Amino acid sequence: MNGFFRKLGLFIEVKRGLVIAASVLLLLAALVGASRLSFATGIETMISTDSQVYRDYQEFNKNFGAETVIILARAEGLANLVDLDNLTAVDSIEQQLSKEAGVLSVVGPGFALRQAMAQIAGAPVLPPDQATLEVIMLDSRALRSEMKHFFPTDNFGIVIITMEGGTSLDQVSAVVDAARAAIGRVSFNGIEASVTGASVIFAKMEELMTQSMSTMIGISMLLMLIILAAVFAVRGFFAWRWLPLGAVIIGSIYAFGMMGWLSVPITMVTMAILPILIGLGVDYAVQFHNRYDEEARRGETVAEAIIDSVTHIGPAILIAIIAACLGFAALFLSPVPMIRQFGMILIIGVIACYLVSLFILLPVLYSHDRRKKAASKTASPKDGSEVGIVERALAKLAPRIIRNPVLIISVAAVFTVIGIGLDSRIETETDENKYISQDLPLMKDFNDLAALSGGSTAFNIMIRADDVTELEVLEWMQTLEGRLLSQSVVPVLRVDSIAGVVAQAAGGGLPSAQAAVNQILEFVPELAKANLLTGAKTLANVTVMTAPGLSTEDLRGLRETVDTYLSSPPAGVTAVVTGQGVIGIELMDSLTTGRVEMTLLGIGLVFLGLFVLFRFNAAKALIATLPIAMIIGWSSVVMYFGGIKYTALTATLGSLIIGIGVEFTILMMMRYQEERQKGAAPGAAMTTAMTKIGRAVITSGLTVVGGFGALLFARDFPILTDFGAVTMINVGFALVSSLVVLPTIIVAIDLRKERKLAKAAAG
Repeated sequence: MNGFFRKLGLFIEVKRGLVIAASVLLLLAALVGASRLSFATGIETMISTDSQVYRDYQEFNKNFGAETVIILARAEGLANLVDLDNLTAVDSIEQQLSKEAGVLSVVGPGFALRQAMAQIAGAPVLPPDQATLEVIMLDSRALRSEMKHFFPTDNFGIVIITMEGGTSLDQVSAVVDAARAAIGRVSFNGIEASVTGASVIFAKMEELMTQSMSTMIGISMLLMLIILAAVFAVRGFFAWRWLPLGAVIIGSIYAFGMMGWLSVPITMVTMAILPILIGLGVDYAVQFHNRYDEEARRGETVAEAIIDSVTHIGPAILIAIIAACLGFAALFLSPVPMIRQFGMILIIGVIACYLVSLFILLPVLYSHDRRKKAASKTASPKDGSEVGIVERALAKLAPRIIRNPVLIISVAAVFTVIGIGLDSRIETETDENKYISQDLPLMKDFNDLAALSGGSTAFNIMIRADDVTELEVLEWMQTLEGRLLSQSVVPVLRVDSIAGVVAQAAGGGLPSAQAAVNQILEFVPELAKANLLTGAKTLANVTVMTAPGLSTEDLRGLRETVDTYLSSPPAGVTAVVTGQGVIGIELMDSLTTGRVEMTLLGIGLVFLGLFVLFRFNAAKALIATLPIAMIIGWSSVVMYFGGIKYTALTATLGSLIIGIGVEFTILMMMRYQEERQKGAAPGAAMTTAMTKIGRAVITSGLTVVGGFGALLFARDFPILTDFGAVTMINVGFALVSSLVVLPTIIVAIDLRKERKLAKAAAG
């Protein structure tokens, strides 16, 4: 491998102009690709589009409209809520929005009043005066129970806008804008209205994601500038220590260009890629720059410094890159699409940053030093020794940790075991709405709505038949409703279906003749049927509403009960359970079982990869992998006591930290082997290795911490801030493990080998 990299170094030295020109052309192509980037916030980012769960949900959405926009009217009191002028204004909003493209139905206080007037006066009109209005809405100065669906309290009114199936995010956004414009055109007295709902949140997501990405990129750049200025001291003028950051910016553009060309969208997970790549990429660039600088300090010519730095550090970083990519490749095992995309772009990004460091950073250094003739003469010692504070500290640390292998390894192992035991007790967050800050005004409105509604839709039962309005099918639906309301697994607050609508119109029970059913259905307004029955009468929707805040296990138990009730439908009838509850269960399963498998696979792939790269030396592969694998347990301790839940991002921590941390152990091991090959004893070789490469490893670790630290400023997305905090701690653990646990293990093993050899020789 060294021979190949020596030839590569010679190629970079001779063909540097060609290399830089090719890099510029690729950069232009990457910029074009980056312009093709798009955002994705829908269910397809969390559930595989090939799964039956996704297909059922899409069919339900197409026929009944899963997207809803809610207008929440807050009144100062009941008097304002039942004021005819205010309700006339609400009704005008309903009428305007019912004409918007993509809207399936609009039901609210105006709809309820018109329905009541249709029964009283025979026409769906608004009450003519305040007295009639109060007769319809009030009973002993309190809201009538039949009005509670649209007037949940004495202070709130709700308008529900259901979108047609298959509507795009742009259509939802247009309806949200239309709703806000309609609110602005009317005049309320003592009422404030706002637009909310899950669809509104997703429509707003792109704007929030763009703002957060801009903040994270700016912060990560600033942190890199500070870290490199404080820690990374190299020859030349002060700003030269920021050269690795420039290289990484180019590498990140390459990565985002590939995202565009491969049609990988920006999601709540992949939006974290850029600050992470900045941290990781600066790490690789620092290693190359540091080794080039070390060779130059030895008094080598510019050409020799380039060739030797590529020869010595190139293979070590390549092995680290391959090991990192193998760790990231474990993310492909996840059933969650945005996690798989996260893994793919991480792999593309680290490879791009490695190639940029090799083919752009080094040629730039060469061109600069060749012109200045700075590499041929230096006042530094010819052996390149350093006397900085970091090197002095590491030189003192090395002998102390080498003398205490039992204590260090025991403490590390104990925390690993404790973490493994605690891991199963860490909660998993599957509610995508909780991935967004609850302090945002739109989330406050959404939470107010959830509290007011007195429940949330747990499941939708989609029923198929040649004619779902046949009396036999309606009777089965009504029986199903009764069983759901009476079952005791989870309290069911309400069940809505077309059978219930017919029974209510018939006075409380289903008619005994099909003709009567058909007559009632003709009378029921289309708006009342739109979300329960398709026009062809081949599909029906049964909505099961439960109390809000149920755990996934509660939903799972209810789902199993519902499946039991659906096991024996009438002949020619099929039923499937879908809706947000099913999505939540599916996502929970993906984030729990998939997370453990991804972590184990990541460890296994890294070990096998290093086993091959280290020429089938199992001991070296194990030594490089074990210290980093141990910190997965340490991470669980932090998450458990820190109250941090597993999410779509923190579920990747195991594979991610294996991929990131193994670089530190590989660099340390290979520098140690380099010193051993020069004839140094184990203790002296490790002290030299820690002193020589320790500064670069610490700088690399700090840049990675800085990259993840930028995630802490994505305040609108707790999913990112939690992930950033835990990963920063894990990278710190990786540094500790690489500079404390790894050296102890390596030296202890080598000393034992030497003792055995000495004993054998003496014997």
